[in-house]
Amino acid sequence: MADPLVSVVIATWNTADYLSETVASALDQTWPNLEVIVIDDGSTDHTHDVIAPFMSRIRYEPRVHRGLAAARNEGIRLATGDFVALLDADDLWHPEKIATQVDLALQNPESGLIACNGVEFDGERILSAKLLSDEFARVLAKSSAGEVTGDLQQELIHGCGICCPSQVLLPRDVLKKIGPFIDSNSQDYDYYLRVSLCYPITVHSQLHVKWRYRSDSMSGPRSERWIRWRLNTLPVLRAHMRRCRPEHRAPLDMRIHQQTSSLGYYLMTRGRVANRLSATSELLTLLRVRPWPPSALVHLAGLWYTAPVPDSSAYGASHHRAILRNAKATFRRLAIPYIQAMR
Repeated sequence: MADPLVSVVIATWNTADYLSETVASALDQTWPNLEVIVIDDGSTDHTHDVIAPFMSRIRYEPRVHRGLAAARNEGIRLATGDFVALLDADDLWHPEKIATQVDLALQNPESGLIACNGVEFDGERILSAKLLSDEFARVLAKSSAGEVTGDLQQELIHGCGICCPSQVLLPRDVLKKIGPFIDSNSQDYDYYLRVSLCYPITVHSQLHVKWRYRSDSMSGPRSERWIRWRLNTLPVLRAHMRRCRPEHRAPLDMRIHQQTSSLGYYLMTRGRVANRLSATSELLTLLRVRPWPPSALVHLAGLWYTAPVPDSSAYGASHHRAILRNAKATFRRLAIPYIQAMR
């Protein structure tokens, strides 16, 4: 396949302040055979004015606001390329990004997804020097070539591993087989898991993406991302439990349990020294995304347990563990029989 066409899909909604730089980074690719499709998901800012200078070089499709998944799916439907590359409307690409990934895709025709590394930035500051997870980094460390193609389902179960969709290139045939993105706050993670069930995945170490930090993004401010990511990914992991390979059910179940327990404990302890009402809302959200076993109820009981919280951080952790033990005992004695009767 000589110089296959690559379709770049940019879904934008009120990101005019960043869009010009993003579109320019797509058009500045060294890969010669490229189409850029911008799906405007009902923007109410000055997006149209920003796009105007690029009109002769891109396909611009304004739509009624229906959300990110619908915009991405529409862009993929309009794409005519052999490969599709997703680019978030506030992220940036290195000029060699597409050329590098197409070359890897042609070398590994069995691969269902090619993901590069990159950095997270905020203005002139680099906030993180890598966008691939530690699990992927350990896999890459075993390769002198700086790229690996293989079954990476286990690594993805441990965590998304790919920070932003701007890192990936997908063969069009794979997109047809896997189907559309679902409407979810972790739609990318869901898609990667679905791809990894059917195809090997390629990861490579080149820093070809700049992921822009924004406190108003879907991921939220940095201080809240750990919570948001876990709340958003739990439904994805539970859905994947129904379709994963038998050998992955035990580690996936363990991952769900660990994620629920660590998040519940964190929300409980933080809420007891900060804002109980806010923590209550977050624990109830956790209960909705992981309804059974309802461990969030235990942490909710611990949150409102009336024993005072000590001032000394030296024994604060042991005190919280005692609170949790008491809350569990109360939960087992009073709540579990009622919940089981209702099931």
